[in-house]
Amino acid sequence: MTQRADTIIRADKNTAPEIFDALSALDKSVIPDGWSAESFRSEAEKENGYVLYFPDEKSGVCALLTAYSAFGEGDITNVAVSPVYRRQGLAVRLINELERLLPDDAEEIFLEVRESNIPAISLYEKCGFERLSIRKNFYDNPCENAVVMRKSLLK
Repeated sequence: MTQRADTIIRADKNTAPEIFDALSALDKSVIPDGWSAESFRSEAEKENGYVLYFPDEKSGVCALLTAYSAFGEGDITNVAVSPVYRRQGLAVRLINELERLLPDDAEEIFLEVRESNIPAISLYEKCGFERLSIRKNFYDNPCENAVVMRKSLLK
């Protein structure tokens, strides 16, 4: 039976340290050079930072999204979903929640994704992002280009 996560939680300065540890553990399990617990805590404590996640009884966190907003735009910095929870729409729900939480003056959302990460690129296109450009050698471990993507929030 496939597990299902139901509630999106936004981490903040009052979030338990164990959650930041769980966010880091998930991130490092699916993304090369994943963030530390302190990086997640720092982002969550920023006024314009967003750390959204789905809780999981076993591991603490099964999906996450981090982003920030500035100058009328949002920037997604991280999306990770535990393999057992993939293809259940969690990443789409996290992106939709970010859009709901962004300030009213936000006109666009940007992100970078590894050029080889075809499933993620397809997900972002499904969510309305379009490819803008390539950033050469943007990623390390391994060295790889990034696809820069943008979604307009203007109606």
